[in-house]
Amino acid sequence: MSIGGQTRDSASGEVIEIRDKFDGHLIGTVPAGTIADAQDALDAAVAGAETWSATPAFRRAAILKAAAAQIRADRAQLSAMLSAENGKTIADARLEIDTTARIFDGFAEESLRLFGQTIPLDIQDGLQSDLMLTVREPLGVMVGIVPFNFPAELYAHKVGAALAAGNAMIVKPPEDDPIVTVMLTEILHRAGVPGAALQLVTGYGHVVGAHLAGSPDIAAVTFTGSTAVGAVIAATAGRNVVRVFLELSGNDAFIVCDDADVATAVDHAVAGRTYANGQVCVATKRIMVVQSRYQEFVDRLRERVAALRVGDQRGETTDVGPLISVEAARTVERQIHEAVEQGARVLVGGTRRGAFIDPTLLEIDTRVGIATDEEIFGPVFSVLAVDNLDEAIELANASQFGLNAAVFTNDVTQAIRAGRRIKAGIVSVNGGNTYRPDVAAFGGYKKSGLGREGVAYTLDEFTQVKSIVLRGVLAD
Repeated sequence: MSIGGQTRDSASGEVIEIRDKFDGHLIGTVPAGTIADAQDALDAAVAGAETWSATPAFRRAAILKAAAAQIRADRAQLSAMLSAENGKTIADARLEIDTTARIFDGFAEESLRLFGQTIPLDIQDGLQSDLMLTVREPLGVMVGIVPFNFPAELYAHKVGAALAAGNAMIVKPPEDDPIVTVMLTEILHRAGVPGAALQLVTGYGHVVGAHLAGSPDIAAVTFTGSTAVGAVIAATAGRNVVRVFLELSGNDAFIVCDDADVATAVDHAVAGRTYANGQVCVATKRIMVVQSRYQEFVDRLRERVAALRVGDQRGETTDVGPLISVEAARTVERQIHEAVEQGARVLVGGTRRGAFIDPTLLEIDTRVGIATDEEIFGPVFSVLAVDNLDEAIELANASQFGLNAAVFTNDVTQAIRAGRRIKAGIVSVNGGNTYRPDVAAFGGYKKSGLGREGVAYTLDEFTQVKSIVLRGVLAD
């Protein structure tokens, strides 16, 4: 881990073993950080925030640009490590590293447009001679808690935004696959980010994450993960009136209307459910097909799911690799069994082998149950027939979550109506649920989170507005 510009071991001397998710061989170890380590990072971050915020915006942007260029240069090594320690296919890992570099570039460019306003105050009687200027300033010390499913990409969304805005950032990476974030931190330091402005404390969430989030010395916490953990972090940080940004669970609806191009819809369903082995908050999860097209859709989908290739994530032709852990796979296995007990039929798959879940197609005939109510974090397709679009929208909105949704229709009026009525942060028409451009205002309704991530939007979230009033400056 990196604290105050120094690479160091845990105060306890303990380590976390990181193993390849396919065959379990040891990749490396990282320190199991302690409360003392986390506090050292907090102490260093105060000075780091002052130094980094005083660095001119153009220099900060140039440093982030240099880091992005190095990420591209190191693409092969970063992708290989990400695939090994996470289990996602090498193709998905390469895509994530490419996205990571692009995000750093985006924040570097957008940070040069953090403009304020000049506001004449003659809109209010008696203030005609006054002029108000607004500026955007950093929040201060931030904590970024990064999830296992996209450790590089979401590191970039949090770290890139924080640094571009002039904040200091302490990163708590995932314990299952932290090495790629260690590599990224080293790249940023070599590019010119001061050691106290960007720190990384490896370790367990209930130790390191809890201490960082509960510190009165921080200005904000940004977290991506489950709704249950997000609620704990919000409560912990809230005791110190700290800003909290949460990107949480999703149970995303995928609606196929009677006039849809079924072949296209199936393509997007498969891509959206197998991406990152189905461990995606915006994965295609609840597939609802209008009755008149249901059998055609299911027949096509069953053929595609049965043909998916499962195996070593490094294989260039592998479609689905292992989940992040055997425990995660057991959770998905339990959810499949519970769905069957509640009336679901397994059309394809349904079995677990170690950390692997065979791609599974479930036919659901109930409106309430685990397959519709819970987020299943794995390659499980749940398909339900509905009478019409209105019923599909009603079921989509019945969820406690509202992250992304997808609607397939060739009727523009129907598309707009669905887009307005579905309670989700993004509604994609004739495209999959995993649609997330870097510039989009990404975030959820309801229990799917607080705040928005996206190049321009995150910079707004990670800065604060100050007003400077020049009294009487416009007097005659």
